[in-house]
Amino acid sequence: MYTIEELSMMTGLTTRTLRNYLKMDILRGDKTEGIWHFSDQQVEAFVTHPSVRPSIQTKHHAIVYDFLAEGQKPQNEACILLDLHLEKAQAEEVSRFFCEEANRSENIRFSFSYTQGAARMILKGPELRIREIMDAYYRR
Repeated sequence: MYTIEELSMMTGLTTRTLRNYLKMDILRGDKTEGIWHFSDQQVEAFVTHPSVRPSIQTKHHAIVYDFLAEGQKPQNEACILLDLHLEKAQAEEVSRFFCEEANRSENIRFSFSYTQGAARMILKGPELRIREIMDAYYRR
């Protein structure tokens, strides 16, 4: 289960935009005690929706474009793009791992997408924290 904040981080869409999609019934979830929760199936249905997918792709590409366009940075930064061939269940597990790690840190941008056996993760942030996250991923 994902919260609206986690879904926002994964897709790059704001929580306000996600709430608008909820109102339009394009995004479906369960609200418990005032907190939205989304299952893997609900997230997949949302991110593959034809009217949503282009917006998410644009947001994902923007992470890399912004990193390249920023020029000189005040601190060391890294931007990592991982394309992994995974089964759906494995991709969901990997997505949860990166989402949880990104939530533990400030200044980390994370996006995730999955299409027909291919998972793509993008991480951007302080170099040392990105390195720690990647080390933890490969140690699992």
